[in-house]
Amino acid sequence: MTEEEIIKPKKQSQVRNDFSPSKTKFKGVKNNATSKNPKNKNKKSPKKKSKKQKQKQQQNKPAEQQQLTLEEQGRYVALDCEFVGVGPGGYEHALARVSLVDWNNAVLLDTHVRVSESTPVTDYRTFVSGVREEHLLPDVAMESEKCIAIVKKLLQGRILVGHGLKNDLTVLGITHPWYNTRDTATYEPFMKKAKKNDSISTSTTLPRSRKLKDLALTKLDRVIQKEGESHCSIEDSIAALD
Repeated sequence: MTEEEIIKPKKQSQVRNDFSPSKTKFKGVKNNATSKNPKNKNKKSPKKKSKKQKQKQQQNKPAEQQQLTLEEQGRYVALDCEFVGVGPGGYEHALARVSLVDWNNAVLLDTHVRVSESTPVTDYRTFVSGVREEHLLPDVAMESEKCIAIVKKLLQGRILVGHGLKNDLTVLGITHPWYNTRDTATYEPFMKKAKKNDSISTSTTLPRSRKLKDLALTKLDRVIQKEGESHCSIEDSIAALD
């Protein structure tokens, strides 16, 4: 599989925002309500809103109602990774799968990644990661260096969305500008408020991150990461973006 084939989106889906058609004005049709009611003659036509007023009104709209231009939508990508355990006890993370989707949920990259022979896998964590030994075979999985190079290229100049991105970026061994990062795990309005504890001052307690599974259910009314099923990095990245 060539690099161009991997980067090319595999599918297209509907645009996230619903654009309602504007009302059509017909020439030669009178407004009967206006013509019959003489009081309407004395009414002043509403003033046009200034550019600043329109921007303020747009900012106050809920996120799902805000409309982005196609150019703005093209800047967003969502990332999610799955890890396996290496080293004694399998406590250390190793990259095993990478998924990237765009604003329209088209898959930009989805591949399993080879684990270095110098650090053999000691725990596949299949119950969570969904990764099995056959997924990481040389003829199936991508070399880690090649995968990381593709991820870097796809993230360049983009706004990165995800949940717990610090873990993903650390294992990938890359960084991304903070001002172009949107992490649902560290976005304060989505976090749990710290409970009051007599032994700890409330001024030093910090809010805690919520699970993506909980956010998807409460914010999107969507069930992901079902009990008894392994995680899907494509599904998780789409949930974070939505």
